[in-house]
Amino acid sequence: MIKDRTLPAVFGTRCALKPQDQNDHRQRDEVNMLTTSGLRKIMTLLLCASFTLLTTGCWDRIEVNDLAIVTAAGFDLTENNQIRLSVQIFSPGNPSQSGSSMGEQQQGMPKALVESAVGKDTADAAASLQELLSRNLFWGHADVFIISERLARHGITEPLDYLSRHPQPRERTNLYVSRGSPEEILQWQPDIERNSGEMLREMAVIQTGLNITLLETMVSLSEEAHTALIPIVGMKKSGNKQSPALLGSAAFHGLKMKQTYSVKATRGLLWLRDEINEATITSRINDEGYASINIFKSRSKITPVIHNGKWKIKLHLEAAGNLTENSTTLNAQSPEDIKKIENAFTALLQQRIEKAVKLAKESQTDVLGFAEAFHQKYPSEWLSDKADWGELLRDVEVEYHIKLRIRRTGLTGWADALVEEDNP
Repeated sequence: MIKDRTLPAVFGTRCALKPQDQNDHRQRDEVNMLTTSGLRKIMTLLLCASFTLLTTGCWDRIEVNDLAIVTAAGFDLTENNQIRLSVQIFSPGNPSQSGSSMGEQQQGMPKALVESAVGKDTADAAASLQELLSRNLFWGHADVFIISERLARHGITEPLDYLSRHPQPRERTNLYVSRGSPEEILQWQPDIERNSGEMLREMAVIQTGLNITLLETMVSLSEEAHTALIPIVGMKKSGNKQSPALLGSAAFHGLKMKQTYSVKATRGLLWLRDEINEATITSRINDEGYASINIFKSRSKITPVIHNGKWKIKLHLEAAGNLTENSTTLNAQSPEDIKKIENAFTALLQQRIEKAVKLAKESQTDVLGFAEAFHQKYPSEWLSDKADWGELLRDVEVEYHIKLRIRRTGLTGWADALVEEDNP
């Protein structure tokens, strides 16, 4: 019988390997480790190589030097009813002038590069224009699109369809109607901005007139009244030279220009449409002289009412401003005199709005927003009478509720030093 203490020795003798076998086993483990490591490296390299086949790299890159960047574009109608496309292309100028002063930059600044082509439609004109250029046209940086008045009266289907389908033009680009040739405006070189397109964009941003974009026009034309309002720009003499200026606005119905509004009538539309943020108004106060106020706060709201078959619009307008100049003999510190000034400006605002409403009724072009207001509040009545809205618009009564308040009159109420004496 074998004792328990001999078991480890017996089993140890059976499980132990010979020194030569141990060396062979160690060598085989080392070979296996080297083989496994080598396979991992090879698989990693193969995997990385396969990834390179999936990456596209820059094979389809487009360098800036290969682009003709469009900053503005004009659309006109030729005598044979073809589309004339004019583009204003960014010109970088001389790089050596980057460190010069502003006066030197203005003298050395190149004139705007304007190219034009004619086609059966806008796409055909753009293709013909591309044949004249050594670089690819890029529309992504266009600031404004200008449509000639002749094309606007004929119909703006061509340019709007092209600009809305093309992937590059931005929907926030500003729209203008030109009184005259758009190409003349594109070729004009401003003294401050780099080109006329940038100048028109800045004028829209500070709301010198209407700030209308391509997207807003498309949305307005798709609403119930199918109308749109676009500002008019034209060349106007300023000093010894001609320069672009806002001349009012154009009302569209059914993609065609139907009515034009003067600058003052356009202001009336802006008051009614609640699109005035700040404005300076000058009015004659009876026979006392002139006064000016700066409107810094305004709010307007139109409320539609249908009663006994009669359609009515109630306009509520509230405005507040500061008295910036008073050349009258009225005392700005007197409540009675301030009330006279407020009443005079209230009457002036109502007069401008009434003129805009009258023109809209005469042309049956609802750029006032009345159709949308009736549609939202009275959908059933609107659905039954929308087909005759042009005629119905003429009979809509407008009730005015205008309140204007002067908040500040300045440091002086009645400057004695500025009052002319009757007997010197």
